[in-house]
Amino acid sequence: MTTLVHAALTFRRTVRSSYGFAVAAVLALVVLLGVFEGPLSALRAEHALVGGAWVAVFGARLASRLRGPRLRPGAIAWIDLELGALLLVAAHAVVQVGGGLASELYPVIFVLVAFLASFSRAPMGAALVGVALVLEVGVHLVAEGRQDWRELALHGAFLVCFGVMSMLFTRVEIARVRERSRRELDDEKEKLKTESRMFRLVAAPSAEGQRDEDRLVRSSVEELHHQVFHVLQLLHRTLDLHTCVLLMRSDDDERLRIVELVTDGDQIASGPFSTGEGAVGAVIKRQLTMNLQNLKPGYKGLCYYDGPALVRAFIGVPIVESGVVRGVLCADRIDDRPFTEREELALEGALAQVLRALQNERVFVQLERTKREQTVLHRASTKLGAALDEDAVVEAGLEAAQEIAPHDLAVVTYYDADDRRHRVRRALGAGAEELEGLTFRDNTSLTAMAVKNRHYLPYRGDFDARQQVVFTKRHNPKGMRSLLILPLVVREDAIGTLTLAAERTAAFNDAVRPTLQVLGNQLAVALSNAHAVKRLEEMATTDGLTGCLNKRAFHEELDRKLRSAARFGRKLSLIVTDIDHFKSVNDTYGHAVGDVVIRELGAILRRMKRETDIVARFGGEEFCVLCEETDTEGAILLAERVREEISKIVFETELGKLQVKASLGVATYPDHASTPAELFDITDKALYVAKQNGRNQVVTAGVKPGKPGKPSKPSKPPQAAAR
Repeated sequence: MTTLVHAALTFRRTVRSSYGFAVAAVLALVVLLGVFEGPLSALRAEHALVGGAWVAVFGARLASRLRGPRLRPGAIAWIDLELGALLLVAAHAVVQVGGGLASELYPVIFVLVAFLASFSRAPMGAALVGVALVLEVGVHLVAEGRQDWRELALHGAFLVCFGVMSMLFTRVEIARVRERSRRELDDEKEKLKTESRMFRLVAAPSAEGQRDEDRLVRSSVEELHHQVFHVLQLLHRTLDLHTCVLLMRSDDDERLRIVELVTDGDQIASGPFSTGEGAVGAVIKRQLTMNLQNLKPGYKGLCYYDGPALVRAFIGVPIVESGVVRGVLCADRIDDRPFTEREELALEGALAQVLRALQNERVFVQLERTKREQTVLHRASTKLGAALDEDAVVEAGLEAAQEIAPHDLAVVTYYDADDRRHRVRRALGAGAEELEGLTFRDNTSLTAMAVKNRHYLPYRGDFDARQQVVFTKRHNPKGMRSLLILPLVVREDAIGTLTLAAERTAAFNDAVRPTLQVLGNQLAVALSNAHAVKRLEEMATTDGLTGCLNKRAFHEELDRKLRSAARFGRKLSLIVTDIDHFKSVNDTYGHAVGDVVIRELGAILRRMKRETDIVARFGGEEFCVLCEETDTEGAILLAERVREEISKIVFETELGKLQVKASLGVATYPDHASTPAELFDITDKALYVAKQNGRNQVVTAGVKPGKPGKPSKPSKPPQAAAR
C-alpha cells in the first residue's frame, strides 16, 4: 500500500511539474494531422478551443518561469524547454494556417529557432534545435506528404545553422561583455589602489576579500576627491585661471598622476607623467615654488597638456611631506598676466588646506583600521578564552587569521623539544590533505628556523618554492607567493608555529603583520592553557601507573554506560580481574617488580579491548573492563584471552624469572543485575568465587564456592568476531 501511495504521489508531482510537455505533444499531433490546414476564413470553433488551451498552458508555465529565483536551476531549465516546445508547435500551427511550408510565414520558424537557441540555457538550446528538426521532419513527411528529401535536408541545415550560429554568437557576446566588465572592474580597483597609495592611506594594496578595507579606502578616496575639487574650483574662479591641477605620485612610483583638475581647455593629457622634464619637473627637483611668466605661445614644458600649451603664465607649488616631494599644485593663465606674490600665498594656503584634509583622512582610515583589528582580536580573544580543548583553540585562531589577512593555506604545527620533532596539528586550504598529520625532525626549513629563532619568517613575507622550504622538500606548498611563519612562544619557549600562505603577493605586509603577531601570541597562550587543562583532566581521571581510568572515573562511566544500555535495551558486561598471590610478589621481588606486573596487566587489557570498551584500575592489582553491547558469553571469551595472555608473560627480575596468574569474574546487565552498584558487587563476588575455587580461572555470576568455576568455551559466542 505504501508503495502504491508513493508511486501515485510521484506521478502526481511529475504531471504537475511537466504537463507542458504533454500539451506540446498533443498539439504537435494535431498539427501533424493537418487540423489547421486551409485558409484563415475556414477556422472553426475547435481551432479557437485549441488556441485557448495553448494560451492557458503557456501562460501558466510562463508564470512558473517568472518565479525563477525560488526555483532550482534544473527546474528553470526544464521550464525553458517546455516553453520553447510550446512556441515551436504554435509557430508550425500558424505556418500551417498560412499555407504550410511553402507559405511566406515559414521563415518565422527560423527566427524562432534562433531566438530560442540564443536565450535558452546551454543544454536546452541544443535540445530545442532538436525538437525543431523533429517537427520539421514530421510536418514535411506526415502533414504535407512531401517526398523531396533535398528540400527537407535544406530546411534542416538552415535550422541547425540558425540555432548553432545564434548560440555561438550569443555566448561570444556574453563572454565579450563579461571580459569588458572584468577589465573595467580591474581598472577601477587598480585606480583605487594607485590613488590610495598616492594619498598614503594604505602602505600596500589591500588584500583581496577585505571588503571592509576596500569600502573604507574607497570612501576616503572619494571624500578627498570631493574636497580637492572644491579647493581647485575655488582657486580657478577667484584667480581667473585657465587650468588648476593637482599632480601626485606614490612611494613606489616616480611618475606623476592627475588627482583632480579644473580647466577651461580640452587638451589635457591622461598621464602618467615623468618627473624629470619641464616646469613641473623643475618644481620637484628644486622643491621650490616656480613662478613663470611671459611664456611664448606653444610652450611645451607643461606635461599635463597634450601638445603645445597656449598659456602665458604658470605657477607650481610643491607638496612636501617629511622632506619628500609628493606632488605639485599647478595653475596657469592664457592671458599674459603673471602671478603676484599674494596669489602665490593663496595657492600655498589652498595647498595647506588640501594637506590637512589628506592628513585627516589618513588618521580616519588608521583609526577605522585599528578599530577593525581590535574588534577581530577581541572576538578572537573571547573565542580563545572560551575554548578549553586544543581543537577549539586552533579553529578559533585560524578563523581570526582569515579575517585579519585572507589566505589560501593555514597550518598549525606543534614542536616537541624533547624529541626535536615538528608535527602538523591542523591544515586548511590548498594542499592541506598532503600536510595533515605530517611529522618531521629539526631541519633547515623555515618552520624549524622560526622555532629556533623565535622570530617570524620570511622577513619580507615573500615566498619562492624553488629556493625556500617551509616544512620538507617533499611537502612544500605550491603556487604560493606570500608566506608568513609565526612562532608560537610561551614563556620564551616555542611550542609550534602558525603558518599562513597566499597566492597573491604582499599578503602579509607591515599593515597586517603586527596584528597577526598579536594573534599568534594569544593563540600560543590559549594552546598552552588547553594543554594544561587536558593534563589536569588526565590526572583527575587516569591512573598514573597504567594509563587506565581511575576508580572515580570508572564509577562515572559505569553509571553512564548502564543508563545508555537501559535506554536502548542493550547488554552491558563487566569483567573484574585480580592478580593471584600478588602480595607474595611484592614481598619476594619488591614493589618495583610489582609495579611492572601491574603495568603489564593494564597494557594487556588496553591492547585486547575493543575501541568502545573501558579499562580502569580499581585499586591495587584489581582491574575492571566495561564491555558495551556484549553478553556474558562474549565477556567470558575476552576474560579467557586475558587470563591466557597474562600467564604467558615472563618477567625478568634480579631473583630470576617470574610468571603470574590472574582470576576474573564476569557479570552482565540485565541478566545478573539492574543497577551499577549491584552489577559491580555481583562481578566482584564472582571474582571471589574464582579465588576460592583455585584461582587462575574465569567465573560468571551465580557460581558458588566449591564448584568448578572455569566454564567451557561456547561453540559460537555472539561476540567472538568483535573480539
